[in-house]
Amino acid sequence: MSGSYNFLLHVLGFGLVSAVLIGGWMIERKFRAEKDWALKAYIGGIARSLALLSPVAALILLITGIGNIHTYYMGSPVAWYEKGWLVAKIILFAIMLVNGTVFGPLLTKKRMALVNALAKNDAPAEAEQGIAALTRQIAVFYLVQFIFWVLIVYLSTFGTGKHPGMF
Repeated sequence: MSGSYNFLLHVLGFGLVSAVLIGGWMIERKFRAEKDWALKAYIGGIARSLALLSPVAALILLITGIGNIHTYYMGSPVAWYEKGWLVAKIILFAIMLVNGTVFGPLLTKKRMALVNALAKNDAPAEAEQGIAALTRQIAVFYLVQFIFWVLIVYLSTFGTGKHPGMF
């Protein structure tokens, strides 16, 4: 069996994205179940720490993905952009990346400002309603990210091409 370190790093990057997505969702569930605002603020801090891994995972996937495409299609009579599954996978990853780097932090930052204000007893009057609305939006965010993740896994597994460096 021949392989490449680039492909191994790509798989590890995917595992890191999976861990961040699933771990973030689990922390979100714990956040929703907690009643004490101070503990919610603490849980939000844990979620923030986990979310800091997202850019690292995205960078690993971008660099190794480009390397895999170069390795697989270098000298090939077929261009990478002629493979529909690969183009679809790149587009889904780009949308997932933008969604995760723009909307996720924006929503959680707004919600954590309200939670911290409630924990310190100096929140505006409608803070709890605002938190409830932001929590619903974050639930939709995780659902969308999970759908993109499943589609990427599907295309990677059942796409018409083989992964570079694997065989």
